[in-house]
Amino acid sequence: MNRNTSPGVGQWVTVSLMVAVSLFLLIKLYQYAGLRGYYPTGLTIAGIDVGGMTPEEASQILTNRYLEAPITLYHRDEQFVISPAEAEFTLDLTRMLSDADFQRVQQDFWAGFWGYLWGTPVEVTPVPLSATHNREALGDVLTRIANLTDEPAQPPQPVPGSLSFQYGVAGTITDIEASFADVEAALYRPTNREARLVVEPRDPIRPDHNLLTRLLVNRVQVFEQESGGVASVFIMDLQTGEEIDLRSDVVMSGMDLLKIPIAVEAYRVLRDVPTLTQRQLISDTLIVGPNNPSTNALLSVIAGADEPYTGARLVTNSMQRLGLKNTFMLTPYDEPMLPGLVKPKTPANSAESLLTRPNDQMQTTAEDIGTLLSMVYYCAQGQGGALMAVFDNEITQEECRQLLQYMRLNEIGSLLEDGVPAGMALAHRHGWISDTLGDAGVMFTPGGDYVVVAFLYKPDWLEWELSSPLVADVARATYNYFNFDQPFLGG
Repeated sequence: MNRNTSPGVGQWVTVSLMVAVSLFLLIKLYQYAGLRGYYPTGLTIAGIDVGGMTPEEASQILTNRYLEAPITLYHRDEQFVISPAEAEFTLDLTRMLSDADFQRVQQDFWAGFWGYLWGTPVEVTPVPLSATHNREALGDVLTRIANLTDEPAQPPQPVPGSLSFQYGVAGTITDIEASFADVEAALYRPTNREARLVVEPRDPIRPDHNLLTRLLVNRVQVFEQESGGVASVFIMDLQTGEEIDLRSDVVMSGMDLLKIPIAVEAYRVLRDVPTLTQRQLISDTLIVGPNNPSTNALLSVIAGADEPYTGARLVTNSMQRLGLKNTFMLTPYDEPMLPGLVKPKTPANSAESLLTRPNDQMQTTAEDIGTLLSMVYYCAQGQGGALMAVFDNEITQEECRQLLQYMRLNEIGSLLEDGVPAGMALAHRHGWISDTLGDAGVMFTPGGDYVVVAFLYKPDWLEWELSSPLVADVARATYNYFNFDQPFLGG
């Protein structure tokens, strides 16, 4: 019997498969061995997949994504494109490529080959970004953009034909420090290289005292040019101490405004609570019109005897001690000069060119009266001040409050009162003679407390119709400056 020794079909199939598998493995092994010179599959450098790349290719793509790709910055609706080089941004390519090469050479050959066959690469550790930038240089870039785009708030302006102020225009300001985080994050990522600058609104600024000064100058110049007279204005912000001075050092007749220092001196010399009679004299001096007999009687109270001339001298001495060098009174009201009395020389009445012809018996300036009122205010508020410092324990906070309270009861319906809303707290004293008019007060308003003093002088005769509206206008402009959001337009 003949036996068939030829391989069967099954054997041929088995051998064929083994040969095919071996060839496949040899080919894959050859391919994998060739890939060993490249970065392993799945490896990332700085967030960029560099698997299968050479160091040169990886370097190129890193450079492209981080150094050549611009950063887009948004400033509200405006767009700016900057180069990373402007922020002196640099990559440490040597370090990152070295770390990546370490990942390549440390990978086990056969484990890597097995993963290559099955499409499941061996896990590799990502290489983090290694880069730096110059924060100061980046700040310069952001500042340059801010300078181009920020809009300064426009200041308020006087409303033409009125004594109020219109709002300024809001602006914008870039918060450089707050913008750094988003911009730096964009620098350090390979995609979505966009950032928004932090832009804050800039509210319109309030009017400053220079704006009020210009408004008042324009108003009083009309009076001075048309009448040949002189306007003297003093304003003090009692919160900040800022002053507005329009000829406030010009000497003026003291008139009834010197009744303020008389009342201050009365409180200083009285050691006990004023009697009913003394309170009435103080009230008549500060509230009632030209009630000169009561004021002269109060001068006698100051003197401690029936000597009003001595009282006038004591008032003058106290004003000098307070530094009010331009304020004096030589005689009581409606009384003549005594023999031997000589008008003192003051900085105001010794000026080279006198603009006014003040009464020789009683003189002051808007600045002196305004400064005295500020002293009384600070004393009443318990904030010390010159009255407390100079007259230690001779005048109290409560006495200063009483003095202002009396002055708040002085209501005449014109002058400073006419320039502020009805019912607003105003402590003032006014006075006028044939050629001079004055009003001085402390204003207590929602927008802040302040002192305002206005004197007007016109040679020979100062018409009421000319002077009273001007003083009201000074009061209205000043009120609107301090109460910018709720102006008083009159009526």
